[in-house]
Amino acid sequence: MPSGRSGRAAPLPPDERRLAILRAVLPVVRARGTDVTTRELAEAAQVAEGTLFRVFDDKDSLVREAIAAALDSAEFVAALAAIDVDLPIEQRVAAAVQAGVARMGDFALWMSTFHRHPRDGDRPRRGGAHAGPHEGWAQRREATQVLVRAQLRRLLEPDADRIRFPIDSAILLLEAMLMGTVVQSAGRFRLGLSTTEAAPDLVVDFFLHGVLHPVPVTS
Repeated sequence: MPSGRSGRAAPLPPDERRLAILRAVLPVVRARGTDVTTRELAEAAQVAEGTLFRVFDDKDSLVREAIAAALDSAEFVAALAAIDVDLPIEQRVAAAVQAGVARMGDFALWMSTFHRHPRDGDRPRRGGAHAGPHEGWAQRREATQVLVRAQLRRLLEPDADRIRFPIDSAILLLEAMLMGTVVQSAGRFRLGLSTTEAAPDLVVDFFLHGVLHPVPVTS
């Protein structure tokens, strides 16, 4: 009696196939950067090279989209959203900083991978704009930044009366501290130098004692 099955897996819908390829090639893209070959990408995705180019325009667009997928911030936003606002501000900020250091560290390393060997087609156009996926990156980063800042505002607002700067300014300072420590570390990594990254608890301590009014001493 026929089983009704051909023995061959049904082909994935186009969007699912695209996502499956992007996920599969991430390790080799991270290891090889823009020097990765089409053959290496196809082997990682376990497809023929021709299949890659039925899904992506060319190798460079596949590499760029793989990195963009790696930089998706949904998990980071979810981690911030999971922080309990009823915790003391020290614990709330510590949880946000720990999530932020991990996220920005990964972001810096992926961006250093992409820019390790820039190609002519990857150079910015006049005015600093890039063609193709780069424009999408800018839009996604802007949208993500809005979500991240909304979560940071949620975490800081319960103690707004103790913060001597506007909340938006405090958020910018926290972002700058996080990005500064991580980017400096990634820059030294690219140059083959030893990295020294500020510990999250140090970032928290410095941030809070820089923005909070001193607690009045009561007799």
